[in-house]
Amino acid sequence: MTEEEFQKTTTSRLDKIEETLETTTSRLDRIEETLEKLVVEQEKFNIRIETYQKSSQQVVNLAFGLILTSALAIIIPAVVNR
Repeated sequence: MTEEEFQKTTTSRLDKIEETLETTTSRLDRIEETLEKLVVEQEKFNIRIETYQKSSQQVVNLAFGLILTSALAIIIPAVVNR
């Protein structure tokens, strides 16, 4: 192999490596963008879940309060009238 052939082969290989690196870099950039979007969506989802949990707890507290009030409304007059 002559020096000229060696240089051409080396240059060709380097060009292929450069193309591969550019493609890889482009793919990594897209993955990074997608990951950033997913992180933002995850944060929004976590906020929704937290809000749902808080409102569910409030509904349970309200239901318990109503049941307790109803029970007391029945028990107190029964005890007082004796």
